[in-house]
Amino acid sequence: MEGDKRIFWRAGRLALLAGAAVMLTACQAIAELEPGANAEIDPNSPAAAIVAKAARDPGPWPTFADIPEIPEDVRTSQAWRDAVQDQEAEGLYTARTAAPDTWSLTATEAFVADQKAKVAEVNVHAPTAAEIAESEAYARSLRARATPPPPPR
Repeated sequence: MEGDKRIFWRAGRLALLAGAAVMLTACQAIAELEPGANAEIDPNSPAAAIVAKAARDPGPWPTFADIPEIPEDVRTSQAWRDAVQDQEAEGLYTARTAAPDTWSLTATEAFVADQKAKVAEVNVHAPTAAEIAESEAYARSLRARATPPPPPR
């Protein structure tokens, strides 16, 4: 570039001056925009004296030393990360197991054989004629003993 280098210095100084002016006016604007900075104090309020004193003398600004220590019973960021990853893994597992087409009708013969073996262990069978007659006789004896409810009044 063959131009005069002084123009860049002049422009830089002008930009620096403009930036400083913006910063100073921004600080003033923030103080004016503070909510309740110019609000009137109700003299009938029981806290009027305390509010007026706090408005006149707001007290010391907090320092970094005022920040409390981290409690001992709070999870670390790694523990939070692990808990979130566990939760996401559970969600994926649930979505996969509840998804359509997660099962098929294969190996039905093995399933039938397994269920028949379980039924054989319990010794379930269709009732014989003697068992049916015994059940019917028991039902007849219960009906004979039963008394009808009293008539409504």
